[in-house]
Amino acid sequence: MGLLEYFIDNYVMLYELVGMFAILGISTLLSNRMKKLTISIVVLLLLESVVFKLERWTQTFEELSLLRPILTATLYTMYPLILMLLILLTETDSFSKRSLVFAIPWFVSIPVYYSSQWTHMVCWYSEENHYQGGLLSWLPYIVFAFYVVVFLIQNIRYFRSYSRMNRAITRYIIVGAIAGVLFYLFFEVDQDYSEIFTASILLYYILVYIHMAKMDPLTQLPNRQSYYQDLKIDTNIITGVISVDMNGLQTINDNLGHEYGDMALVVVAGVLKHHCPLNSTVYRVGGDEFVILCRKVREPELKSMIAAMRENLVHTSYVCAFGYAMCSADVNVFDAIKLADARMLEDKIAAKQDFQ
Repeated sequence: MGLLEYFIDNYVMLYELVGMFAILGISTLLSNRMKKLTISIVVLLLLESVVFKLERWTQTFEELSLLRPILTATLYTMYPLILMLLILLTETDSFSKRSLVFAIPWFVSIPVYYSSQWTHMVCWYSEENHYQGGLLSWLPYIVFAFYVVVFLIQNIRYFRSYSRMNRAITRYIIVGAIAGVLFYLFFEVDQDYSEIFTASILLYYILVYIHMAKMDPLTQLPNRQSYYQDLKIDTNIITGVISVDMNGLQTINDNLGHEYGDMALVVVAGVLKHHCPLNSTVYRVGGDEFVILCRKVREPELKSMIAAMRENLVHTSYVCAFGYAMCSADVNVFDAIKLADARMLEDKIAAKQDFQ
């Protein structure tokens, strides 16, 4: 296996990965943590492609080399590791307890893979360098499938309250990658999976990057740009609108400083999001202004949502004014927004009068 042969066989993948490095260098939207995770994934993909080529090279040996079972075990180990790092891209905490629990199957499988040449548990190679399946020959595929499922669940969680378009694109990326792997397995194609990984990761990275551009960096809620886009896409399924305005933010900023004002916005955003169902989305559309677009939500549910938010805010130091309106045959979503804003202002004025 020569360097030129490797370069030719992997040109597309190398071209894409180098491009990702370049994009990371000029990225301003992604956190350092996300950049480091992405770089780790890119490095692992490069290493995986090298290990794959070396393992295929050892297949040409007339007699078994100890290098081959080591390389095979390394490949089995690297595939789920890449998926675990992808899962961490959408985790707020790199070392959460949940992440450590999910890593247990990977940790447990590593010694099984590397000892299989002698235990014959997963696979082993004869002295003539022929592959032999063991009792647990499907273990690598089961472990890999487990992390695919975890990855799917994590992304459902991450994108659940955002636009249908985001969720549709995520499904396309994931299903496309899984279909490619299954295609190779079903037709017994001896093909490196790194190209599939690279293509899907590149698409996924672009999606996450665009998603981050549509997020408010302070509250981690969708921003005004995302609000306008979702309003256009989901016009026909939005059944209600809630307008929310935080009272007293300017006073907090003037008396305590903007740091405390930012803290107040984060707390309020957390309360609103906590009581927002999966089919509704909270947006930060201005300094202290929020809008909730409710999809396929009836008026009693919407009122209960507002009541729960008000009740939760009582346990904080902050107060918000609320106004809502339902869409109907006579009231389109844009009319509902205006009506909700007007009712929110009425609630705000009433709160000031009560305070006085």
